[in-house]
Amino acid sequence: MAFTTRKSLLAKVRSGDEVSWREFYVTYKPLILLCGGDHRLTADEKEELISKVMCEIFRKDIVGKYDPEKVPDDVVFKYDPAKGRFRHYLRKIIRNQALGIIRKRLRHVSLDADDVPEPAAEDAWESDWDREWQRHLYNMALIELRNHVDAKTYSAFELYAIQGRSPKEVADFLDLSVSSVYTGKSRCIELVKKIIKDLEEQ
Repeated sequence: MAFTTRKSLLAKVRSGDEVSWREFYVTYKPLILLCGGDHRLTADEKEELISKVMCEIFRKDIVGKYDPEKVPDDVVFKYDPAKGRFRHYLRKIIRNQALGIIRKRLRHVSLDADDVPEPAAEDAWESDWDREWQRHLYNMALIELRNHVDAKTYSAFELYAIQGRSPKEVADFLDLSVSSVYTGKSRCIELVKKIIKDLEEQ
């Protein structure tokens, strides 16, 4: 990811700090792609969804001015915390834009076509959104974790806890003791939990 500030991007957004287009795009593109899959969008439609969501969020700064894929880094977004939780704001935009893409698709297919996927029902979408949001928070927490531990500790955590390598293999590879691999994992897990809790409270 493109940012290394001590604050997570979500914390910056929720506090009303300015966030650059590139920082926002790189961070939220994976989440929007996942949501596009939940709405059963095609690969091309998912890319369209990314552009539409980003254009909606950065509307006054980029629409009619830039190609969404080539927006200068100095274009920034500033969220008004008075609007409520950012996650709800983003969820509404993604849902509305996804449904708009689906409606456009349906206008161009035969009404009796059997292979046209139905959009996800609202209840199912809420469940999908909660799952994708938690996954997004976890990914952001891992990025934030890098700012709290040294590089070798993070590498050990990634190899052992995420990739599933054996503690001895990790210790030998990184020139650490096995006990330090265990200790590092425990410390990193606690930090990740704390970071996620802090993010959820934003």
